[in-house]
Amino acid sequence: MAKIRVLPDDIANRIAAGEVVERPASIVKELIENSLDAGATRIAVDIEEGGRRRIRVTDNGQGMTPEDAATCLLRHATSKLYNPDDLFAIKTLGFRGEALPSIASVSRLTLETQADEGPGTCIEVSGGAVTSQREGAFPRGVQITVEDLFYNVPARRKFLRSESYELSQVTTYCTHYTLAFPEIHFSLKSASFEVLSAPAVGDFRERIYQVFGGDLLDDLVEYQKDFGRSGVKIHLFTSRPQVQKYNRNSMFFFVNRRLVRDKIIHHAISEAYRSVLPSGTFPVTILFLTIPFDDVDVNVHPAKTEVRFKHQSFIHDAIRDSIMSGLTSDKTIVAMEAAAATDSPFRAPEPQARVPDSWSKDDPLLNAPFALQPPPRNLEGHAIPLQLGYSTPAPAAESAYVDFGRVMREVRPLGQLRDSFIVATDSSGVILIDQHVAHERVLFEAYVRQNLAGNLEVQRLLMPIVVELPARQLVILENIIPELVRNGFEVEPFGQRTIAIKTAPAMLKPNAVEKLLVELLDGLERETQVMNIDALKRRIAATVSCHAAIKINTPLEATKMRWLVDELMKTDVPTVCPHGRPIILRYDLREIEKAFKRA
Repeated sequence: MAKIRVLPDDIANRIAAGEVVERPASIVKELIENSLDAGATRIAVDIEEGGRRRIRVTDNGQGMTPEDAATCLLRHATSKLYNPDDLFAIKTLGFRGEALPSIASVSRLTLETQADEGPGTCIEVSGGAVTSQREGAFPRGVQITVEDLFYNVPARRKFLRSESYELSQVTTYCTHYTLAFPEIHFSLKSASFEVLSAPAVGDFRERIYQVFGGDLLDDLVEYQKDFGRSGVKIHLFTSRPQVQKYNRNSMFFFVNRRLVRDKIIHHAISEAYRSVLPSGTFPVTILFLTIPFDDVDVNVHPAKTEVRFKHQSFIHDAIRDSIMSGLTSDKTIVAMEAAAATDSPFRAPEPQARVPDSWSKDDPLLNAPFALQPPPRNLEGHAIPLQLGYSTPAPAAESAYVDFGRVMREVRPLGQLRDSFIVATDSSGVILIDQHVAHERVLFEAYVRQNLAGNLEVQRLLMPIVVELPARQLVILENIIPELVRNGFEVEPFGQRTIAIKTAPAMLKPNAVEKLLVELLDGLERETQVMNIDALKRRIAATVSCHAAIKINTPLEATKMRWLVDELMKTDVPTVCPHGRPIILRYDLREIEKAFKRA
């Protein structure tokens, strides 16, 4: 008897379901994508028990004829591909033809649909087998109800998490597509509670306000760029340096409005913020990338969340440079009360403990039943913003930040606090400036400009500085010597494990050269990823600037303070140092008056 056999359809469908249907959120994602491809302008998602008991997605798209409705439940049946060449320029969100039969094979599925012409159709499927098909009258569009998920695959069902966790995953996918399609009305309900209601709006900015509220929107910089004949367009909203997160959960990427997870994009964002945010923190970024369909391959992963770019380096650099341009064009100063507030949007959230599922059996608190509260009355027709950690007050009549141009014109140093912080004023506030990181920012940008122009000032040391290094750092040093030479360092071997430093940038004092090089190598030794040349250049520039800058506990004359403040205001990013620390804090006159009970 032959050992190799063709699998029956029901087994093949269950295998496919293992790739496509990971949890209830996976089903919601696939059904929303089908609705979007069908031209829907209104999509409603309704779930019970986090999707375990029921998932219902209703749209007002094109609908299907009885014949198409029956065919769509077959494996690899799709209306989106007709010839092999279509795979190289996929324009729709779905295309595989696996989602519906895979979902139907591990649940009880009911499909109700009505096209403009012909009768409506209702098809019921249980475990992949059609149990009923009848005609009926339904609203135009499609309604798919998925019940008893994984009822016939108990091993998969037991891996589902708590109701609240599964609901949060569904909410995440709905939020993503709500952001990507502002012209479409989205709603999400759970046990009759309206989690999300987002009527159609005019643009991405309105949608971000609708979903996240005004506080977050005030902290985002909007930037758009068209890269001409390449067909690449970038529209992004990215957070100012004061906003720092402990994870990447606040990053949203869309390629041709398709939700994706991509390492190239992650790396580009990390590079853009490398000299802006402290290590271990992340920005809030909402990125919309438009690219020719034949320049991106979306047929990479069964869930269609990973893509492969034809010109990866170009896309990486375009995203990185766009973020850097947006941050450079925006100059905001942190309000002192915001920096100190416990509920400030600038405060990085405390990391939350993760409790293994296996503990929940013995913990009555973790085993407590989950119940969403009913919604307030008389809210019909009104949007309820998602509560994702951001407060959503009514939009303020004035900007959340003081005009930087006015501060730059009016700032006037008064003196120093503990010989470390410059105290200054403008017409409506008190300003504190950290003199060390302010000078570091000035030197950093001057150093980068001189290096790019090829006129970096270099000093030859009177006596070479001999440094002994461990073996691993010697290997790292050998790899970066060409870049060190371009940055003014002349380094030569001086024995088995020693080197001699003969020249260094002129801004450095000789006694700081050895410490700088050792610190640079220590940092590169801890680096978990291979660092490209641009990142290495910035790392060297930031390290040189830090060691050359004015130190704390250094008295400054009035003319020196005036010079430092003036030079700081001329820099591209005057609010944060190259390592991500804030430079300027401002206490507004209104807050001072409130503190003295005058307001």
